[in-house]
Amino acid sequence: MHYHHVGSGRYMLRLDPGDELTTCLRQFVSDAGVKSGWISGLGSTSFLVLGFLDPETMEYEKRKFDEPMEVGQLSGSISVEAEDGRPFIHLHGTFAPRELIAYSGHVHEARVGVVMEVVVTAFEETLERHTVPDKPFPWMFLPGEAPPEAGEGQG
Repeated sequence: MHYHHVGSGRYMLRLDPGDELTTCLRQFVSDAGVKSGWISGLGSTSFLVLGFLDPETMEYEKRKFDEPMEVGQLSGSISVEAEDGRPFIHLHGTFAPRELIAYSGHVHEARVGVVMEVVVTAFEETLERHTVPDKPFPWMFLPGEAPPEAGEGQG
């Protein structure tokens, strides 16, 4: 992975064949000190795991694609986990195999195929994620918004 600050809190990243997307993004935000932001990208993958969050079970149904895929759209958010400050990357994307049929979902894993180009727009304020009862992953809270007290549910 290579990246460059292009000004005004924006970074251009290039991921090379074999790079793992989420691992590279976590490394980038750690190296660059980004505490929140938006991700947008395109390119190709050689291996991909997408997920669909089942609203009844609140668990991800995952599907693996062990074949070349075009990245038609990639977008997501950057925040930090409130408990330990670790980067939290939340990505979704639309991908197409050779037949140009689109598959879309939560990106759990993505290995770069030919190349991936990603733009990160860093925000000035930190966005934190807190564990919330009955939520399948740490919930993002906006600045000024209070997370629930321990033991308190949220709908």
